[in-house]
Amino acid sequence: MDSPDMQRVSLYLPRKLVQEADRTKEKCGFSSRNEFYAKAVESFIAEQLLEDDVIKSALTDKLARAVHALSEDNARAISKGLFRYAVQLEILLRMFAQVSEFSDDELKEMRREAVNNVRRTRGKIPLEEIMRGYYNEE
Repeated sequence: MDSPDMQRVSLYLPRKLVQEADRTKEKCGFSSRNEFYAKAVESFIAEQLLEDDVIKSALTDKLARAVHALSEDNARAISKGLFRYAVQLEILLRMFAQVSEFSDDELKEMRREAVNNVRRTRGKIPLEEIMRGYYNEE
């Protein structure tokens, strides 16, 4: 009883191979031998096609272009986010500068401490600890 899109195929396979295939079919959750063998043949064909240098080269080029495009999109999104944060930080710094008076030497010392702390902790100091001065005690 062939249907328009299906065809019966008779195979003679080693008994041990059929037993192993049946165990694997169950383990992988296939509902029938037909489904399992069809997927196995599809997988084998795909593997053989990937061995073809022309196809491998085409897939490699497509994959490289896709990765490049995705990385550019991600870089653009990160850049936009950093720009927004920099604008907000600039506003805060301007507000802080208007109400504070620090000498040039004090500002240089604060910058030096900040650079050292960020290098040492990779920026993982909670704001609360900075406000309490805990990070300078280490």
